[in-house]
Parts: sequence; C-alpha cells; structure tokens
Amino acid sequence: MGDGTMKHVGSKIQDANGFDDAIRYYRNAEELLARCKTEGKRYEDIKPVREAFGTAWLAVDMATKTALIRKGLPEQRIPESWDGLLQAVGQRLAVHNGKLVRLLSDARKLIHIAGYYHGEIFLAPVAREAMELARLAIEKLSHRKIG
Repeated sequence: MGDGTMKHVGSKIQDANGFDDAIRYYRNAEELLARCKTEGKRYEDIKPVREAFGTAWLAVDMATKTALIRKGLPEQRIPESWDGLLQAVGQRLAVHNGKLVRLLSDARKLIHIAGYYHGEIFLAPVAREAMELARLAIEKLSHRKIG
C-alpha cells in the first residue's frame, strides 16, 4: 500500500498507522494489567498478567517494525528474528547511540521473556516497572507521548 497507510496482517506491517496501533495495544495491555487482582503486592492469578505482557510486547514489536519502515527499511526486509531486529535498530535508528538498543533489549527480557513467556512477574510493582519500559520504548520509537 504505497499510500502511506498501514495494516497489520499477522506479523506483517502494511500501513503507516503502526504507531497508533502500538499505542492502542499498549493501552489495552495497561487495562488488562489494571484488572488483575492482587493480594497485597502479589497477583492472585498469573494468567491474565501474562496476557497483559503478551499484549504489551506486541505493542513494542509493532512500534519497532514501524520505526524501521519509516527509516526506509522495506517491509519485506524486516528481520524475523529479534537479534536481526536489534541489529537493524542499531544500524538505522540508534547509530552512535546504543541506548535505544539497550532499552529494547531490556524490554524484551522483562516483558516478553520474564512477563509473558515464563510468567515470572507476579509482583505488581515489578509489573508496573515493566510496563513503564514498554511505554518508554514506544515513546522513543514513535516520538510521541502516551498520555
């Protein structure tokens, strides 16, 4: 779609509203996490927490791919692997500045691996910090503030 619009089909990005979608996913993840019941600081049920982190990770991934496309990387050349994506970010978005690469790497480890995949984030304060990483990553990639 050469008209500057973008659709997400599976893992494929085909439109320029990718940042809008990433922010929408992030807000949805926040809502999911806010509905998770706690007993003290600990979540009662990890399943909905993992669901929130899965949605937050999709938001970060979407924002990363959208930023790369906006920097001129053709959609067909978006790397499938996370290592490939980080390398592309380093080459196209974070030249001479590894802070963005480190932020995305930290976000992946905390949100995707610990929060979603392993379900190891069961304390609400830690979950809020992880969501903060997702928000920060999306804001840096999109150059927009999430209110």
